Amino acid sequence: MNSVFITDSGTMLSNRSGSVAVTFGLAATILMACVGGAVDFNRWHAAQRMTSDSVDAAVLAGARALQLNPANHQAAVDTATAFFQRNIAGKTELSTNTVTFVTSDQHQAITATGVAKINSTLLHVVGISEMTVMSEAGSGFPKAKLLFGGQGGSNLEISLMLDVTGSMCNNGEGPCTTGTKIEGLKVAATRLVDMVVPATQNNYYSKMAIVPFSTRVRVGPDGGGGGMMQALTNLAPTWSGWYNECTQSSGGGGSEGSGNWQCQQYASTYKTAWKVMPCVTDRYFNSGNVLDVTENEAGSNKWLNAHGGDRMTRSWDSANTAATSQKGNTSSDPADNWNYNWNGSCADVANANEIMPLTTDPAALKARINGLEAYGATSGALGTAWAWYMISPQWDNVWTGTKRPASYADITNIQQNGRPLLRKVAILMTDGVYNTIRGWKGQNQQQVSNYAKQICTNMKAQGIEIFTIGLALDELTPAERIIADDTLRSCGTDISHFYATLDVAELQAAFQDIAYQLSSIALVR
Repeated sequence: MNSVFITDSGTMLSNRSGSVAVTFGLAATILMACVGGAVDFNRWHAAQRMTSDSVDAAVLAGARALQLNPANHQAAVDTATAFFQRNIAGKTELSTNTVTFVTSDQHQAITATGVAKINSTLLHVVGISEMTVMSEAGSGFPKAKLLFGGQGGSNLEISLMLDVTGSMCNNGEGPCTTGTKIEGLKVAATRLVDMVVPATQNNYYSKMAIVPFSTRVRVGPDGGGGGMMQALTNLAPTWSGWYNECTQSSGGGGSEGSGNWQCQQYASTYKTAWKVMPCVTDRYFNSGNVLDVTENEAGSNKWLNAHGGDRMTRSWDSANTAATSQKGNTSSDPADNWNYNWNGSCADVANANEIMPLTTDPAALKARINGLEAYGATSGALGTAWAWYMISPQWDNVWTGTKRPASYADITNIQQNGRPLLRKVAILMTDGVYNTIRGWKGQNQQQVSNYAKQICTNMKAQGIEIFTIGLALDELTPAERIIADDTLRSCGTDISHFYATLDVAELQAAFQDIAYQLSSIALVR
């Protein structure tokens, strides 16, 4: 309140002390707000940065847990939560903390939700008691997302070896296109394609090749594999000559050892323009009884053997050594081989089981998988070799255009994003005992498995990552199980790359887990 008084000289003066006090008080409040704002802003900025960093680290940790164990979504959430609480403890006092973590994007990402605030220290004098550090409506929360295939910042080439032998049928022999194992395999492989081969490719490609294997590996359709067979075996597309034909037989067939077919009488008959049978067997050299374990492209002295386990009527094995008999040039020296017939069809291998070289077409891959037919014996070393051939840059004369695999050098070319330019991956799936060489069944399991393991060792030396999946190995005899288990464990890049699945549910989980291991993690907002 202002007051007026009169001095001795009669001058009137006014007392303005109350006005000054109000002005000073207002100025002090403004000053306090400014100082408090600066102090609290620095506190808010530090808390915001610490909270943001902690949330980023938490969702990344959760995504990594999801990547390692995709079936356990809650474990990924728990990992993110624990990581956040541990990082934030003792570093920032949050007055409000409702931050929680959830999976999103069909359980292929981890994100956060909620609100985080700190108490103000000096700004409360102007009515601001809390300051928001993070919120969904404010700065937003990050998401750690799993990126599959080429989306993960690397090119990807996958060779998928699939066991389509008779043991994949419910009766253990086949042929079959349906049944618990073969249908479960089709579902598992189809889901893998869906996850790692996107329909729309980005700056990086994601390709897959399919190698169905049984007694043999089919490289062309019935009657139409002449060009590929010539490139692989040096056999002509057609053959004419004298053939040692069975004219009287008894018994029946059976691929898994139950057949009792026998020929009682043969006759030499002339055949015209028989077509080559478009299936191949192991590369084998009789001179040293050696099964080849290299990735050498087919060619001179490195030919693959044909349907019958040889290259007759040219040669008895993979070398250039010419055959001297059973060539079919005369009726007295008829051919006695199983590489040609009237319609160029394969035994034990359905048309649907033809290999598919590297492609980015998921629809084509899934169609091939869904058409698979199980029948035949388990030529495991051959299947393993073909899993290598499909992604080997040495086969650049066989695989051309977009089918051609990239150079091994790309595997060690680390980009600015910290990832290799290329990942080459082989996935080897089987439920059986490796017991067939050159199309000849009932061979020594340990011998065939040793060849397969050596092929795997040589693949890994080139930088190829190998996953192995054994289905229902517990159904084997103890002796068979020991060898099969050792083969698949040895072939895998490490123990985490080996899956011993007891049933189709575990088989499908294994394929999904491999897809997650082939993914990368990106932090997005």
